[in-house]
Amino acid sequence: MGNQFLKKKGVTINYLASDLLQLKKGDKMPSITEYQDKYKVARGTVQNALTFLKKEGALSTKSQGHLGTFIEKIDYSILQEYALSEYVLGTMTLPYSRLYEGLATGIYEEFKERNIKLNLAYIRGSKERIRTISMKMYRFAIVSEFAAKRAIQNGDPLRIVVNFGKQTYLSGHVVLFANRKKNHIEDGMRIAIDYSSLDQQILTNDAINGIQVKLVEMPGHQIIHSLKDGQIDAGIWNFDEIRDKNYEELNYIPFENNQLADEMSTSVIVCHQEDQLMEAFFTKGFNLEHVMDIQQQVKDGKLVPRY
Repeated sequence: MGNQFLKKKGVTINYLASDLLQLKKGDKMPSITEYQDKYKVARGTVQNALTFLKKEGALSTKSQGHLGTFIEKIDYSILQEYALSEYVLGTMTLPYSRLYEGLATGIYEEFKERNIKLNLAYIRGSKERIRTISMKMYRFAIVSEFAAKRAIQNGDPLRIVVNFGKQTYLSGHVVLFANRKKNHIEDGMRIAIDYSSLDQQILTNDAINGIQVKLVEMPGHQIIHSLKDGQIDAGIWNFDEIRDKNYEELNYIPFENNQLADEMSTSVIVCHQEDQLMEAFFTKGFNLEHVMDIQQQVKDGKLVPRY
């Protein structure tokens, strides 16, 4: 009987902390009866859970008589600890560049600071990462701002909850050529295209507009190897990998597309539009500056990446 009570109290604390994350100082609290009906537990269980969170310093309230009870103070970091007690599953691209390594390191450190367990899966292609959020397989995904906005425009049930700013996803794209004498795409060339990456696909289609080429489908991270191996003549790829891995001997030119460049260089975090708990975590307690500082340190070689 005692164990069952403690189990119910623990679950109610988790639910209550999750709901409180969506409130702010000055908001009116739902009544005990409302929580009782919502969680399908006894009135005393709700009261005990609320008392517990108050003792832990998660919030303090003040009764205003018939007007109801209002929040005086609220500590989102404490609420997150009780609301997100299990592993949080997120996903991002393969960390093949220092920018990506730094971003992964920063996000892990930020979750660690809040005593929340995180498991990041590295999934190739923004389309697949977005699909995992739409299907509620993962709680959040890191994609480019361009990919996120395009997916939302296409009806995917996503919401952008963090924007890291320009040059946090990548520094820029380049057009790589197998022939050192080439500096533009020509008729008859074999051009790499990665249909799993919305950014790379859009840029490639833009670059070959009006040119008769043969498209060769492949993962973006195989483009450099395929160029060296003679399987393709050109391909668009992330400049950061070329710089970080000292591929400066390759023949490449910057790909200029000012309309898309900023959004494609910007990292964002997306959640399912119904996942109010994760949205609250990122919008109310997530230290964006801390993550970006770690990313910069990893990029500059001042911090060893850990992810």
